[in-house]
Amino acid sequence: MTIIAKIANIKSQLSPSAQKIAALILQQPAAVVSLSSLQLAQQANVGQSSIVKFTQKLGFTGFPAFKNAIKEELARQQAIGNDPQQLQNQISHSDTLITIAQKLAHQKTDAIIETTNAIDEQNLKNIIALFINAQRIQLVGFGHSAIIAKDFSTKLLTLGMMAIAEQDSRSQIDIAKTLGPTDIQCHICYDGNHQDALLTAHSAKMKGATLIALTSPHSTPLRQLAQFSLDTLAIETSNHRQYQPHNYSIASHAAQQTLTDLLFMALTHQSQYYTQL
Repeated sequence: MTIIAKIANIKSQLSPSAQKIAALILQQPAAVVSLSSLQLAQQANVGQSSIVKFTQKLGFTGFPAFKNAIKEELARQQAIGNDPQQLQNQISHSDTLITIAQKLAHQKTDAIIETTNAIDEQNLKNIIALFINAQRIQLVGFGHSAIIAKDFSTKLLTLGMMAIAEQDSRSQIDIAKTLGPTDIQCHICYDGNHQDALLTAHSAKMKGATLIALTSPHSTPLRQLAQFSLDTLAIETSNHRQYQPHNYSIASHAAQQTLTDLLFMALTHQSQYYTQL
């Protein structure tokens, strides 16, 4: 995951002072590389120690290392034709149709790239093995994510896998109660705090089923319940929260679709391999 995308994804979980720093960096990432830690602190209206803590939270030894990493990241993005500032801009009423198309392309492309870059290969292999060996697969999604879950179940059925994707929350909980140790329950959601999803997950876990979550990297109750997870990365903004329920966005939809398509392609590859043996 790029540093800028990581900051955008964890911003809502940060302390008030850290959120000020994050907002300033996201608004003017190119300007940050020319500032000292004291200057950045003054512009963000926070203490200089907050800058050091912020960079350490991101895994850097201090502000100089963080600044160098941002500088390198901006250079890479410029080399491949990406405008980092464009990724922060949301579609507005004043945009032309061409501008909307360009912003949409940036949002979806960034979500796909960031999501695939964040994949741990061994973790992915473990999840694929769980799907292959599962007797039954329950796919859980709510709202817009339910569409992704249904599409994924249809694809799995073509491989001869017993995949179930009901949209009604009561039906999902009832199905979860019938699962066992040889089954898996896979959640597709961006918001890991959805109460119906948590009830479904608890029901399945009590029966010994393995929980897999395709969700945001935020520390949520669902992520803590799941034994395995894959990150869906999409930059959030206040516009998403205000106009689209459950933090849904076209970008998060693209990230979810990317992971389910990847799992399907990997399972198809495995199926063809065993057929040839």
